[in-house]
Amino acid sequence: MSRPHRLTRIAQLLSERRFSSQDELAEALGRGGTEVTQATLSRDLRSLGVSKRSGPDGGTWYELPGPATEQLDRGRQMVDLKVFVNEARLAQNLAIVKTPPGHASAVARAIDMLEFEGLVGSVAGDDTVLCVLADTATAKRFKRHLDALAGRIGGAR
Repeated sequence: MSRPHRLTRIAQLLSERRFSSQDELAEALGRGGTEVTQATLSRDLRSLGVSKRSGPDGGTWYELPGPATEQLDRGRQMVDLKVFVNEARLAQNLAIVKTPPGHASAVARAIDMLEFEGLVGSVAGDDTVLCVLADTATAKRFKRHLDALAGRIGGAR
C-alpha cells in the first residue's frame, strides 16, 4: 500500500475509534490488509500531526489534530531539496529541476512549501519538476536558492 493510502487509512481509523498504543493501531491496520512496522507507523503518526491525549480516568489515546492533513516535517523538506535536486536549469521564467527517478513529486512538494516569493507553481513528473516563476529575475534568484541548498553555491551546475 502506498504511503498516501496508508496515511489516509490511519487517519480514518483514528477518527473512528480510540487507540491507546501503536501496537493496537498496527493490529487494526493489519486486519485491514496494511502491514506496517513500528518505525513506519511512528513516522506516519508524526507526519499526520497525531498527538497522545489523556483522559480524566488516566487513560491515553492517539488523536488527530483538527482536520487530518499531513504536515511535512521541515527536516524532511530540506533533505529532499539538498539530496534530490541534481540540477536546476532556467528557460526565461521557467525552472527545470532534475531529480533521481521517482523523487520529483517529493521535491516539488518541498519546493511548494518553500513559499518562495514569485513561485507561481510546480508540476512534477518522475524525475523532473517544472517550476513556473513570475519573471526571469525571480527564476534566477530561485535557481541560486536551490543551488545554495544543494551545496552548489555559485550555480556551478
